[in-house]
Amino acid sequence: MQGAPTGESTGFGGALDDKDVGLLGQAAQRVQDIMDKAQADGKQVLLFIGVGTGNPAEAWGNPTSGGTGNITDESQRSPGFLSKAGEGYTVISVNFNVSSSKEISQSGDSGPVVNLTVPARFPLDADGKNKASDAMQSLHKSAGRATRFAIMNAVTQADYQPLLDLANEKNKGQSAYLKSYMQNGETSAYSPLNKKRGMHLQGSGFASMGDVFAADQE
Repeated sequence: MQGAPTGESTGFGGALDDKDVGLLGQAAQRVQDIMDKAQADGKQVLLFIGVGTGNPAEAWGNPTSGGTGNITDESQRSPGFLSKAGEGYTVISVNFNVSSSKEISQSGDSGPVVNLTVPARFPLDADGKNKASDAMQSLHKSAGRATRFAIMNAVTQADYQPLLDLANEKNKGQSAYLKSYMQNGETSAYSPLNKKRGMHLQGSGFASMGDVFAADQE
């Protein structure tokens, strides 16, 4: 058990522009639509949001690429636990990072894993959260509705309050705040049990549901 992380008051990587806000809104709507269909079909839903994942050379102003230690581009964009959710789950994996693309790409439309790649910044501070308020409210609602929800901070070693707030939409070990910092190879998982305390795993490989969610530890 460990106390909840405290978020930074400032963001990183520049302010959100109109393109970012538009793409955030589109992504939030797609998540909602996919979740609606899955739950109407009686499926459980695992929602994963990766922020700064993959980290191409110019992303977030951080000139790292490839992999460091056990971290690779793929382990950030598609951590192992997503494939271990099991039968009865629809997995929605949404990765945000800046790129030259202007549109969201989607694969796996029919499930069980639906991947969305969103070429946009994600809100890391109060200003960004307010600018994209409609999209963030929708994502908060989806995080709360999901059977399991995880959000990964692959931006820097700092903790960002909008990401923590999303992780706290669920508790009882059913959500997780993950960190994967490619520059030094450090990883961790924090799964809130309540608003103040939760399970913390330093060096988590995110390989299984139990590596991420306190509710799934055996």
